[in-house]
Amino acid sequence: MSGGPLSCFSKQGILLLSILHYGVGISRLFNKGVGDSVELPSGLERKDLMSMEWKYNKMVIAEFEDNFTLPRSQFEGRLEMNENNFSLTIRELTLQDSGEFLVSAASNEGKQTPTMTIHLQIHEPISKVAIQKKMKLLANQSCSVWLLCNVSVCSNLSYTWERGNETYRDDQQIHFSLSPADGDISVTCNASNSVSWKSASTTVKCSNDTTTPGGAVVLILTVAVAVYYCRGRCNTDLTDNTRMKDPQTLYDKITFGRQPEAPSSSNQEVL
Repeated sequence: MSGGPLSCFSKQGILLLSILHYGVGISRLFNKGVGDSVELPSGLERKDLMSMEWKYNKMVIAEFEDNFTLPRSQFEGRLEMNENNFSLTIRELTLQDSGEFLVSAASNEGKQTPTMTIHLQIHEPISKVAIQKKMKLLANQSCSVWLLCNVSVCSNLSYTWERGNETYRDDQQIHFSLSPADGDISVTCNASNSVSWKSASTTVKCSNDTTTPGGAVVLILTVAVAVYYCRGRCNTDLTDNTRMKDPQTLYDKITFGRQPEAPSSSNQEVL
């Protein structure tokens, strides 16, 4: 996936690596959304157990030894442990609840059971998807089109673009060419993460004698909405990327961060 900052994926990458390399006991991964509830299984039964405990990021948050106790933690008022199978239920999840949960126990004979590790990853559901677009009219009267999919959240996103019967995956932005003969072209961006999915559509048309209706206003509003929802975390500035090159394929990735070429008499800007 391109178009998002490395920081958007680094935590998830580290999390997956830790799961793959964890060498003791059993490891599981749970993905949940903000506001959801989750039940974390312990893999234990009460019979023949002398004691057990749940840890969150190395801090004890629930334990059993003769009786059940829930020490004070960030989960206070939202935490419940099942008295039969020691599963842990957490309600009203927040982004700050992401982390590592460990459950361990000792039998009546004093033997330690294998430690189980659960990685809980909380995601913010996608609430808004908006397409930012820019068109450039070329000297040969065709148009270059840039489309950027702005999403209200940043991390762990997947993108799918649909244009007619064609589908393009894992790019936040796409670039293609149109001629006036192509008429109105409908394009849809589908954005998803582990807990939600949203889409947005737009129509583009190459015209030699008219500008895109309300293009400047739409562009400004789109950017404003994206900044409001994402707080500037993962939006990419499309307007800094107007330098053109001959596309290798119908859809060509936009390389951001290049300086735009000085306008020449053979090119006209269409906003």
